[in-house]
Amino acid sequence: MKLITVIFFSLITLIQTVNAQESVYTRFGLGDVQFSYSGRRLGMGQMGTSVSDEDFISTLNPAGWNKLKMTRIEFGVAYNGSFVSDNSGNKFYAATKFTGFTMAFPASTQYGIGIAMGIVPVTFVNYQVNEHGTDPNPSVGDYTISYQGTGGLSKVFLGSSYMLPLLDINIGATLDYYFGNVNYSSTISFTGTSNLSATYQRTYQPKGIGTTLGFISPDFLSGVGTTFSDLRIGASINIIPKINADTLLTSSSTLRTDTVTSAVLDMKIPYTLNAGASVTINKKYLVTIDVAYQPWSEYTLGNIKPANMRNMLLLSAGTEYRPIRELGSSFWNQLILRGGVSYEQTQYFVNNTGINQVSVYGGFSVPLSYANTFDVGIQYSTRGTTDALLIKESGLKIAFGLSLGDLWFLRDEK
Repeated sequence: MKLITVIFFSLITLIQTVNAQESVYTRFGLGDVQFSYSGRRLGMGQMGTSVSDEDFISTLNPAGWNKLKMTRIEFGVAYNGSFVSDNSGNKFYAATKFTGFTMAFPASTQYGIGIAMGIVPVTFVNYQVNEHGTDPNPSVGDYTISYQGTGGLSKVFLGSSYMLPLLDINIGATLDYYFGNVNYSSTISFTGTSNLSATYQRTYQPKGIGTTLGFISPDFLSGVGTTFSDLRIGASINIIPKINADTLLTSSSTLRTDTVTSAVLDMKIPYTLNAGASVTINKKYLVTIDVAYQPWSEYTLGNIKPANMRNMLLLSAGTEYRPIRELGSSFWNQLILRGGVSYEQTQYFVNNTGINQVSVYGGFSVPLSYANTFDVGIQYSTRGTTDALLIKESGLKIAFGLSLGDLWFLRDEK
């Protein structure tokens, strides 16, 4: 318990070290889509739509809660480092952020009823770009324009899973409440003391209701005595019928701050479709293949479609090595190892160029006790290009998480 406490406060300390930016491309739309909040899923390619875990709370597919055996509490943080380069040079930026909190418990192990709730990020905006210039008018002289964006979209969810009797088909659903605060600002400052700096800031505060529906198939290899077992397919869809966004545009200088406009706009966030397959080999190796699709070309704000958006497509493959639990196993024989790769056609389309991303993943879980683990996931990615006046980013993401389990709320099945 002392070790868990030390790790917990270490993670809380990390949350306070947010610094600089993550990606300049997050200035478009609502920013980068967050597929997984945990180091566990990040380590194997972020997805796992068809996987049911007894010791992990998936936010991708609520049907995956059917095998929960204990009450679980999970949370995590992530460190993001990014090398950004263009034709003029390169820089390094870093940021650390809270990535989510979830809680779940098994209401009925016989019927696969697991109930889960939590708060997780959906998109993330964090960038800062500086532009330097000189006005030909001597009274203006040198100036710097700074473009900055922060915030994102998050959701609170409550849902349940259920196993259809005799069919071994697992289904699940959640009720999601979306909320957020996204700030975009531009500030112009002058070298000369005779000119006043000015800042224009636009703030969006979206909120609305949505749902996530999912299923996981029966084991197609049930009863077949082979090296392969637990072959399943799964799918989930996230639907957000309507989002309202309070918007506020302000201008400020050293003299005063004015509200330019304020309104409530309709925001249309497109559905997300996830699908995948998984199989276990020799009862130790889990292999997953997944695809995610979100038509961001349909995203609108105030019935206006941004020009720099296209449909997002993610292809991911991952593996997990989980040794069979035995009494007396050494620490090293209880480590869980993970790896994966992915290719993402991101939703960003800038200067007539699509921004694509390639990632490799790795990770592990350290056992703290029989039901508790400290999870680490690592992602290295590259995206963008220095051609067409664009920016290339090489990113390193390290996610840390705690997964804690205990016997709460359990009752004997009749």
